[in-house]
Order: sequence, then C-alpha cells, then structure tokens
Amino acid sequence: MKRANILYVLFVASLILILTAGIVLGIKGQEEWDILINDTGLSAPVLSAESGFYDEPFSLSITSPDNVSIYYTLDGSPPTSDSMLYTEPIPISRRGDGENDNIHIQNMQEEWQDGYGEDHAILATVVRAAAIDSQNTCSDIVTATYFIDQNQDRDKLVVSLVADPYDLFGDNGIYVTGKAYDDWYLGEREGNIPMPNFLQHGMDWERPVVLELFEGDSILQQPAGIRIQGASAREYGLKRFSVYSRKKYSGSNWFDIPLFGDWKTHSFALRSGFMNAYIQHLVQDRNIASAESREVVVYLNGSYWYPTFAQEKYSGKFFQEQYGVDDDNVIIVKGGGVDSGSADDHALYFAIYDFIDTHDMSTPEAYKELNELMDIQSYIDFSCVNIYFGNLDYNEDKNSVYWRARKTGTGEYEDGRWRWALYDLDLENLNYGVLEEDINTFTMDTHYAGSALNTRPMWVALRKNPAFRQQFAVSFMDIVNTDFTVQNAVAALEDWEVSLPWDVRTPEWALHYFPARTEAITGYLAEEFGLTGEKAAITLSVNDARGGNILLNTITPDLSEGQWTGIYFTDYPVTVTAVPDKGYTFAGWQSDTAEELTEKTLTLDIPAEGLRLQALFEKK
Repeated sequence: MKRANILYVLFVASLILILTAGIVLGIKGQEEWDILINDTGLSAPVLSAESGFYDEPFSLSITSPDNVSIYYTLDGSPPTSDSMLYTEPIPISRRGDGENDNIHIQNMQEEWQDGYGEDHAILATVVRAAAIDSQNTCSDIVTATYFIDQNQDRDKLVVSLVADPYDLFGDNGIYVTGKAYDDWYLGEREGNIPMPNFLQHGMDWERPVVLELFEGDSILQQPAGIRIQGASAREYGLKRFSVYSRKKYSGSNWFDIPLFGDWKTHSFALRSGFMNAYIQHLVQDRNIASAESREVVVYLNGSYWYPTFAQEKYSGKFFQEQYGVDDDNVIIVKGGGVDSGSADDHALYFAIYDFIDTHDMSTPEAYKELNELMDIQSYIDFSCVNIYFGNLDYNEDKNSVYWRARKTGTGEYEDGRWRWALYDLDLENLNYGVLEEDINTFTMDTHYAGSALNTRPMWVALRKNPAFRQQFAVSFMDIVNTDFTVQNAVAALEDWEVSLPWDVRTPEWALHYFPARTEAITGYLAEEFGLTGEKAAITLSVNDARGGNILLNTITPDLSEGQWTGIYFTDYPVTVTAVPDKGYTFAGWQSDTAEELTEKTLTLDIPAEGLRLQALFEKK
C-alpha cells in the first residue's frame, strides 16, 4: 500500500473519531457569518495593534467607539455573545510550543506531522472581535493576525486564511469527510457511498474567509471565499485551497491589490508543484494562456500550514482581464466539458471534432477552415510546451483548458476561435523509469492519460496536413531557441522570486536538463515528422540596435548582445521580417550571398552550412 494511501486511511480514521466524539460541530458557522457580516450600524471595535510581524510580545487592547461589550475569539471563529468577553488587554506572544485553541486542528496536525515529518506547531495569534450591545446587535467583525518573533517568514509572502472552524471541520465542513459519509461508514454501509465533503465542488462548497497577505507588513486584508482545490490532492491530509474575491464578501469581484503583476486578480489557487509554476513562468510570450505564480507560506487560523505557490486561476474574469473578452462572454472547457454553460456552448466545443471527422484535413482548404474554428498556433504552442517537458499526464481532455468568446465582436480575441491554456504541468513522467530528458512524448503511452499523443484524434487529423507539419516543426524550434535556452532557463530560476531548491530544480539542474532535453526531443520531432534535413544555425543581427528588431517566424530574437543564433531543421524555410523602430526606416538585408534582398519580409531556405542575415536600418 502506498504511503499516501496509508496516511489517507489514518487521516479519515482520525476524522471519524474526532467528529463522532462530540456532535458539537455543525453548519452554525456559515449561518452566523451570514448574520455577522450584515451592517448593523454598530461601530466595529478598534485594536491597539495592526496585523503584522513583531519582535517582542505585547498586550493588545480593544476598545468600542460605542462603549458596548466586546467579545473575541482566538480560533478563527466569528465572535458571538457566547465568546470570550473582553475585560483586559490580551497578551500576544510567540506561540511555538504546540498550543492551539482549536483542538480539531491540533489533533489533525499531529496526525499529519507523524506522517509527513512536517512541523505545524509554529503558530501566529489570530484575534477576531466584535462589539455586541444589550439587544445582541453585533458590529462588523475585526480580524488581525500577529506573528511574534517569527523571523523565518518575515521576508516571504505570507497568506493568512481565517475561517470559522465549523466551516472547515464541522459536519458540513469542506475539509473533512462530513456527517453523511461518516454516518454511512459507521453504520450498515448500505446504498451508495456518500461523497466525502472534501471531494465536493461548486458554490455550495465555498466558505467565507478573511484573507490577509503579508510582506513583512500587512499589505491586504479582504473577505473572500475558499474551496478545496485540486483532484487527487483532495485526498491528502494537507489540502489545497482556491481563494475567490466576490461582491458577496467584500463588495468587489477583484482583490484590492495586484497579486501577480500590474493586472487585477479575481481568484487564485494555493497548490503545490514547482514545475507547474516554473514552466508557465517561462512561456509567458507564447500564444497560450498561462497562469503566473508566486511562492507563499500559508497559515490557517494562525497555524502554520505549508509552503506552496499561489497561482492565478482560469475563469471568465481572468480572460476578461488578460484578453479583453467580457466575463459573461467567455466559454471555458476543462476536462473535456464546458465548465459552465448551455448546450449551445457544448456544441461549439464539439464542432471542432465534428469538423475533423467530416473533412479531409490533408487539404489546404480544410486547414484554413479549421483555423477559423480554433487558433491552430495556440494549439501548437500548447502541444510544444507539454511535449518538450515530457508531460504524460494530459490528453485532449485531461489537464487541458480551452477557451473562446461565445459571441464574436471587434476585439482581437473575440473572433470565436478556441484557444488553449496551460494547466497542471506537474509532470508525472518520473514514474516511468525513463530519464525525464529522454522521454519520447510523441509515442509513449501513459496510464495517467491514455494512449500516446500521436494516436489522439486532433493530433492525428492535423498531422495529415503539410502546412501543419511545417508550422509545428518551425514553432517548436522557435520555442527551443528562445524560452528553453539554458540562458533563459537559468535566468528565470535566478530572477524569479522563489526559494531554491524546489524539487531540486536549481540552476545546476537547468544547465544539464535543457541541453539534454533539446537534443533528445528534437530527435524525436524529426522521427515524428519524417524530417531528413540537417540542423543548421541561423544568425541574425542589426546594424544599429536602436534602429529596430527582426521577427523570425513566431519570435522576436533578443539582439541586445549584437547578434542572435538559433538552430533549425533545413527541411523547412524560415520567415524573417525587419521591424524598424520609430524614427528609422528599413534599408535592406545583408547576407552571406551576393543576392540583393530588399523586401521587409523574406521566406528563405536554410543552407546546410547555415544562414546569416543582418537587417539594415537608417535614420529618417
């Protein structure tokens, strides 16, 4: 039995003992929250210290502007008149000796700690307070998280989640098996097995939370919603969360500060997987959607939970912000089905397969018409990335995300074509006994995602077309020569704000992996497409770095060092376009041949000895 399965059995057993030892848990937390977030007109209490990191212990004073009683909690639950009455300052000190005001969290932490060898005893102090008058009218709740002498996390991005323990671990809690499952398990076990709560999906299984972010100081506090995130990861003890900004919680569908760049964020996932985060970070320039990530440390109700990555989630709002398509006009396909939508939306998705089933895809006409249904370059880029990194855990349905505008419009991405998004690149290839740099992703079968890539319907249909074969091979080499160079890969590891190593992915790993993988996978590419030409060097330069750039196929090479060199198969020509900057004009090409080249755009065969081109720019 695998270790993860043993831990899961122990985890479920411990939950059952905890939940059946006392029926004090329930759905009360959600109901109370709904009441407490209502605006009553009563002023919220005032804390004498803001959330954040402190070097020394201190006493926290709480005052009521309306001079009414104050009640508070230390376990994340919303305070009520049954909570602790504030009568004197609360001592706030370092809490690292295993004490925890939430016994349900503590018991489960001990189970995980034994199984995973992780330390969950490093605690922050969470204070939640509300003013409640003699008529039991309750003010808005104030929440604060205090880290005392926790310098190991002071320089990191810290995510603090504060939620009612009932919403997590109660009978209807999203983190546990739940009452229905437990009653079945402890009873006669008749009928269908109830689905454990932590495997449930959808809005019914979203719970309110206070999200706070720290980078030394508190940089964001905002009510939000959380759900359990992932697929198989849901069955592990340390579950991952999805976090959503919604009007029902904070009055906004966006978080108050940018989380991943200079754009707005609606939702993010707290999920493991360095390679998933790193690969998507590498290919931000390609014609595929990719989600940016940040390394974070997560605390739950003051308890240290885990280090992980916060990653943008794909949603209508993501595509609205990144691609300018209205949220309600976006269709998203995940796992082979429309994420949420009508039968007409499903029909738009299946139209791709209906087309390739009924047309001869070897013809130029069919290829052109298919490109009006789907952005073939986006499909190519999506496939290139998964193939290069030997991902054996995806197919045309699994771990693939497509999206499109439902109704066409004037925007660049409102053309009604399906496009692809990178998703779940955790790469299960190491279980195959093959060195990851040697995996032939074109031909290797996988029990994770079915048959090999080169047997799947869309690939088989497109591969028949000569234009697709050329477009794919050239695009593949474009990516290899830019995003997947050693220089770019190492720079991303060194400059990206992550603590190395994660999964032993260090600059030293990149120095070995990328040259070895490029050599192996380009050989497999040649086999898949029957390429018989040589690999030859293309060297590009400009006479004046201020004058302009050169577009090569699908890339704009970096000419800041004076010149750029890439390797391409001689089977297919390449296309170059000179792009003058403002104030300059294109004056022609200089090449190894005596031929005069004056057109801005050229399509050139590659000689076996290679090709050298310089774009000439002149001031106007």
